[in-house]
Amino acid sequence: MDQLSLRLDLALPRLPSLRPMLARPLPEPFDSAAHLFEPVWGGARALALIGPAARPGEGDVRLVAEDGTEGPAPLDLAGLAARVDARSAVLDGEVVVVDEAGRLDHEEMARRLTGEPGRPMSYLAFDLLDLDGRSLLNLALDKRRALLRQVLRPGDEVVAVPAIASEGRALFEAVSGQGLYGIRARQRASPYLPGVRSRLWRTIAVGGAGLRRDPVDEGTADGGGTGRTELVLALIRRLPLEFDGEDT
Repeated sequence: MDQLSLRLDLALPRLPSLRPMLARPLPEPFDSAAHLFEPVWGGARALALIGPAARPGEGDVRLVAEDGTEGPAPLDLAGLAARVDARSAVLDGEVVVVDEAGRLDHEEMARRLTGEPGRPMSYLAFDLLDLDGRSLLNLALDKRRALLRQVLRPGDEVVAVPAIASEGRALFEAVSGQGLYGIRARQRASPYLPGVRSRLWRTIAVGGAGLRRDPVDEGTADGGGTGRTELVLALIRRLPLEFDGEDT
């Protein structure tokens, strides 16, 4: 039995040591056929390290912050492993606490980050860096996002953030109206450069983002008993994104 356990342990995929790739800011939105554009909530950026485990859907979850600090995921996100069809994986995304309209709740987020109880956290995934011990860093963004949609089963802990091709200005206008932080523009052919702040990725922030409480389509978001990622999905559906069944 000990020899069998040892062979299983040796066969487990290894998780890499990575830090998030960072974007350079831009003051104005733009359109570009070479880019994908995604909404940004303005939460806590973190890599999610899942596994390794003997079977898909198992394993521990750890988070890596922008500065490289690593620690166990909060209990809210401990079930993230069960949402990924892999023995090990590394995701990139934002940790958020959302309000009844699916927008970042700054005050509640700050409370939760200090360890206080409150409204649960969610993880908004937008990239996949490693899968079952295979590095995806050199793959183009388009291919990494396609793999993310294949292996991620959205649930209460996590949702895959969809994107729109080319139409950065349209997404920025929609995001501004919904009170989000801004948008992220990423070159479709770009590799992933861990720990690097690169012009391959740009962020465009909305002035006063996250502080707005515009009554835009409030009736489409239901805070009473609705799953926390359902609130995010309700907001996403109001944005001009490429939103297919795999993202839902």
